[in-house]
Amino acid sequence: ILTDRKMSGEAELYNNACFLSRLVASAVKVADTAGDLIKGILERDELAVIDKGSADFYDPQTEADRAVQYLIVQSLHKKFPDISIIGEEEKVSAVMKLEDGASVDVLSLSFPAELETIEESKDLVVWVDPVDGTTELSRAKNNASVEWLQQATVLIGIAYKGSVVAGVIHQPWSPPNGANRTIWAVKGLGVHGIEVAKAQKEKIVVTTRSHGTATVEEALQELERRGLSTSVEKVGGAGFKVLKVLEGAAAYVFASAGCKKWDTAAPEAILVEAGGKLTDISGRAMVYSADVQKLNSGGVLATAPWVNHEDYLNALPDALKESLPQVAAPRPPKK
Repeated sequence: ILTDRKMSGEAELYNNACFLSRLVASAVKVADTAGDLIKGILERDELAVIDKGSADFYDPQTEADRAVQYLIVQSLHKKFPDISIIGEEEKVSAVMKLEDGASVDVLSLSFPAELETIEESKDLVVWVDPVDGTTELSRAKNNASVEWLQQATVLIGIAYKGSVVAGVIHQPWSPPNGANRTIWAVKGLGVHGIEVAKAQKEKIVVTTRSHGTATVEEALQELERRGLSTSVEKVGGAGFKVLKVLEGAAAYVFASAGCKKWDTAAPEAILVEAGGKLTDISGRAMVYSADVQKLNSGGVLATAPWVNHEDYLNALPDALKESLPQVAAPRPPKK
């Protein structure tokens, strides 16, 4: 009876909520379910890793990537058929059951008037990275430690007319004991699921583990020279890097063009709501409309609430910024 009453209460909250509240609540719930799906695939040793990259760039994809993208996209589209959903993976694997629940924590909040009036349309774009940090997840097959597994996250970013308004990061394994957690934020409603760090004595800068380039190293060296970096940590996954910033690192610097919109949409929404900032390395805002270039060709700079974003922008050499334009040059046709 209690279960029935609980379900009835959830249904009432859902039916009375505004559209964006229902969408975010559904995204939080499906992200939780996605984490369970990832854990099950790893436990059953069913990662089935393939390389979807090129001859000179290893880009792994696992069964978790394929199954989770199907789960998220199909679950959300079943409820919200008129929104745009853009996911990283082209190849997916069907799952037996979709997620039709919603987070009561989200539904219980009163949304700001500017968000309450948003209606279901193609102006609303959901960016999905089913497994951010796939390289680290694939390595965990042979070394299933929290050190590696914590770097894998599920990212769901929600944008309206090109700007992010909400984001969800689910971490199936969080330190120290590998428990799962879901961090989410809505514009004007705060950050949930994580305690945002206050100012730190050390200025740790996090950067890419697997996409290091000469430009990345140049940027890191200049930050150190100007006293904006006391140490560097190289880790995987944009979602995990932003979690590091939320929990004490000063900045996340990616002075290269290897990152995509589905990598930054959810992290940006959460970081900005926490008081931080995320732009490209020239200070230009990210745009998340459906027709936008998916590559973040201008790189990524994310800073904690307790540092000055402009200080980090100004420290990066102009020549480096010029080498990373906002819009990438078109690729030459294949011969």
